[in-house]
Amino acid sequence: MSDGQNYQTFGGFPWTPLYVEAIDKDKCFGCGRCVKLCVQKCLGLESFEDDEGTERHTAIIVNKDQCIGCQSCGSICVRKAYTFKAKSA
Repeated sequence: MSDGQNYQTFGGFPWTPLYVEAIDKDKCFGCGRCVKLCVQKCLGLESFEDDEGTERHTAIIVNKDQCIGCQSCGSICVRKAYTFKAKSA
């Protein structure tokens, strides 16, 4: 592990948490599934106006320090807008 810790699942299998690194705003269409799913409250929705003047939403990281690296947000994202990274030392 890059941070010197040995993480394990409940069953004792090795596990590396991968923390949310970025959300691709070109892929995200603001459905909010990830925001509802995140039990750590790391995510939120941001409103913006597109080129045609229509109000749109996109997911944003509002509290990265709370992320536990479960990757649930990326698993539920139908547009595959999330990228993840292991924590470095």
